[in-house]
Amino acid sequence: MLPKVHVNKEAFFVMAWAAVETFKKECLGLLLGYGPTELYNYYLITGATPFQSVRRRSNTEVIQSERGFDRLNRFFSKLKSMKTQYLGDFHSHPEWGERKPFVDMSDIDIKSMSDEGHNLEIIIGISSRRKGQIVWEVLPDGSVKGSIDRYNFHFNAYTLVGPKKKGAPQRLQIVAPSALEALNRIYGHI
Repeated sequence: MLPKVHVNKEAFFVMAWAAVETFKKECLGLLLGYGPTELYNYYLITGATPFQSVRRRSNTEVIQSERGFDRLNRFFSKLKSMKTQYLGDFHSHPEWGERKPFVDMSDIDIKSMSDEGHNLEIIIGISSRRKGQIVWEVLPDGSVKGSIDRYNFHFNAYTLVGPKKKGAPQRLQIVAPSALEALNRIYGHI
């Protein structure tokens, strides 16, 4: 059985903010927390940190600078004794012109995840909103959808299943009740 992905409220808000901050271009960041164990079959995301130093940012990809990547690796090597782990990455797929955001993993996403060897990827589809608000909810496929201000969001979590370097992306169930409740309360949906 595939693990679920529990996201705390603060990490959820940071990911949404990162997608808004770079809107029309992709954002990229780290997911921190705890991975599945024999006792508990879920990821617990306790932190999300957007990358500040990127070499290239466009509407279709973000490339982290080598210097930033090296600094990050040195930083994490010093923190190995901490229980919090690097779980994977998050990034956005923004709208482009009339093209709606693509919320599945692209071939580049799959290759990157496979090459880097992490087990979790969150993709945030973000598009502009013209009127009204969408209630925040978990969809039947496990993804989460809703709106904040002038933006629609569609959060999707993935892992690769199958042989290493050839795994197929599988969508995971997102569990973020405190974030969804807070957002729905702000907009009077509760």
